[in-house]
Amino acid sequence: MELMLDTANLAEIERGLATYPISGVTSNPTIIKAEGGVDFFVHMRKIRELIGESRSLHVQVVSTDCASIMAEAQKIVSLLGPSTFVKIPVTQEGLEAIRILSKKGVNITATAIYTTLQGILAMLSGARYLAVYYNRMLNIDIDAAKVIKELSSLLWANSTSCQVLAASFKNINEITTAYASGASCCTVPYSLLCTGLSMPSITKAVHDFTTNWEEVYGKRTLLDL
Repeated sequence: MELMLDTANLAEIERGLATYPISGVTSNPTIIKAEGGVDFFVHMRKIRELIGESRSLHVQVVSTDCASIMAEAQKIVSLLGPSTFVKIPVTQEGLEAIRILSKKGVNITATAIYTTLQGILAMLSGARYLAVYYNRMLNIDIDAAKVIKELSSLLWANSTSCQVLAASFKNINEITTAYASGASCCTVPYSLLCTGLSMPSITKAVHDFTTNWEEVYGKRTLLDL
């Protein structure tokens, strides 16, 4: 299993790396927009410096025709390193680019996946990750968990190195359901990860433990004993 951060905010990435078992960082044009017109490649290099070479960086193209997608992919790889994953939406033009680039050894994250067929085509075309848009699928009445389960079973059956990367989450239940349905990786906003550890029940449990300890030993910790 893997957990990635779905953000381009440097402060969030730094805090996330300090707390959570993060294996990579994903981004897209919407996430970049939230950073307010930053110098794109300079900003991506700063992210790479923060996460190091051992974690994956996923950077999305913005062109929509095959030739331009491939040109952008080559620029991404040349400026950010060959270990960078190029995110390409699974359209007809995108699928053609995925097939050609993957044969050249470029790491591909196939994105904007809403259907099992899209995932199958991307997998057969050489993609390393299949980015399934969980919440967006639910919003248009697509059974996201079913799609993840179908793709995961196909990946296992074919012994491929491709992985299902669930994305687009709005609550904790969606994340846990995606993992339980077979996603080997989820990419999650930093704020949503924080929400998962800020439940009142967790806070109360820790407070009760502290209170019970202090009733016996006072303000001393284990280091004082």
